[in-house]
Amino acid sequence: MLLRLVGIGVAQAAMTLASAWLVHAFFDHAVQGQNVASAVSWLIVALIFAGGALAWLRTVERVQAERMGQHYAAELRLALFDGLVGQSPRRLQSRSRGGTLLRFMGDVKGVRRWVSLGLPRLAVGAVAAGLALIALSVVDPWLSLAAVCGFALSGLALTWLTMRVEPAVREARRRQARLAADVNDRIAAIAVVQVFDQAAREKRRLGRQSDALAHAMVDQMRGMSLLRSAAEFGGALASALVLFVGAVEVGRGMIEPADVVGALTVAGLIAPTFRDLGQVLGYWRSALVSMAKIEEFLASPKLAMRSGDDETPTLPNRGRPIAVDFRGVSVGEALQEFSARVTAGRKIAIVGPNGSGKSTLLGLVARLIDADAGEVLLDGHAVQRYALSDLRARLGVVTPDLPLLRGSIERNLVYRKPRAGKRERAEVEAMCGVDELLASLPQGGLTRVGDGGGNLSFGQRQRIAWARALLGHPGLLLLDEADANLDPVSATRLGETLDGFQGTVLMVTHQLARVMQADEVWYLEAGRLVEQGRPQDLLASDSCTRRLFRRALRPVLAGSAA
Repeated sequence: MLLRLVGIGVAQAAMTLASAWLVHAFFDHAVQGQNVASAVSWLIVALIFAGGALAWLRTVERVQAERMGQHYAAELRLALFDGLVGQSPRRLQSRSRGGTLLRFMGDVKGVRRWVSLGLPRLAVGAVAAGLALIALSVVDPWLSLAAVCGFALSGLALTWLTMRVEPAVREARRRQARLAADVNDRIAAIAVVQVFDQAAREKRRLGRQSDALAHAMVDQMRGMSLLRSAAEFGGALASALVLFVGAVEVGRGMIEPADVVGALTVAGLIAPTFRDLGQVLGYWRSALVSMAKIEEFLASPKLAMRSGDDETPTLPNRGRPIAVDFRGVSVGEALQEFSARVTAGRKIAIVGPNGSGKSTLLGLVARLIDADAGEVLLDGHAVQRYALSDLRARLGVVTPDLPLLRGSIERNLVYRKPRAGKRERAEVEAMCGVDELLASLPQGGLTRVGDGGGNLSFGQRQRIAWARALLGHPGLLLLDEADANLDPVSATRLGETLDGFQGTVLMVTHQLARVMQADEVWYLEAGRLVEQGRPQDLLASDSCTRRLFRRALRPVLAGSAA
């Protein structure tokens, strides 16, 4: 596409020179007293044709430039998306959503404007202006030099002004990111603002940030306007120098007045291109700031396969249980040298106080995070050696950190496996009680789901989340408080679903009923495995597990005593 734009620049240079020659010829006829009437007719037609051709070429230039910019922006968004999904969720949590969104929208737009409006104008303008000035130098080198000097002096001023614009662009971008992050956060938590009656306070905060952004944008526009004004002055300066040198040469009899008029025509046709240079430099500085932010985002550490000469292992076919082995795993302050093993097909209840590292264990298995030390093995191979797509195709995950997506219930149900067959879907929906849910809704699977499933009850959301996780017959099911805050009917239904699952299960829970369903219990505290064993044994002894569930055990013990 860039070569095509260069070709358009050559054609524009040809039309510019043709216009200059036609004006020169017209004045030659007029000054020499030749048959002006006959000359005017064809000169006017030719000038109209040249002007129309030049206008058409500039239209084609803009269309081609926009096509190139949009193509580049689309590729850049895909690269950003790859970078986004390759990062661990915990790392993404350290970034504001507004700032991340700004990478996809504001920064991509900044780069696109340079590719669509800056680079093409620079390429086409440089080719057209360069060829026109070269041709003018053939006619009269002094006139060409005068035009070059005018544009060059203005170019030096533009270079100096451009360096002063960049800080203003950076400050404006920083203010935009901060405002976007805060607005995104308040939208997500608008109920908190309303319930605690903090609307006035948040409005004042928004007003202060808007004022700061407005000042930053005005400073940026001031710099951009100076660039454009300096570029416009360059065109006027070039024309003035051409006129001055031309007057001197005409006075000395070196050239004809028509030559000066032709040179002024060339300078006048180059002036709009040079005037655009001020805006082009503004786009360039803005794009530099945007690209720096994008490169920083893309350079963030990714979850990648471990390098080595061994072939990439494969997990068993869908539905077959997967063995899990933790060997001396440490993750910051969350886990400390954790070691435990899960035989394929067993159900493990992970319990303990808040902040003991339970959710971190599940994140390690799903490769949402990587261990600082030690390793996690699935079926005897380090989890990093598996292709992420293969690994996650064999895992089912239910956690509050994986909410329902905006769309329909149907879309959410099949999100993990879009091409699931009707029979498989019917089995999973019946297992999770989703069939009853769909039957109770007027639109069934086409019922719209709001952000995070907020328009559905908690129990309904959990049923859909369980069905989403189980579709595709995963060999390993990871549950993080998947049964919390459920009504008795939903809790019973999910308990039946868990009983019917034939794969391996790792479940973080605070519910005694789920603990009793497990084959083994792990009690974690301060990132360490304090005790493990069968739930019956731990609950019958003076154990940490028994003390954790003491309140829930009272009705059970009272019933046994009666």
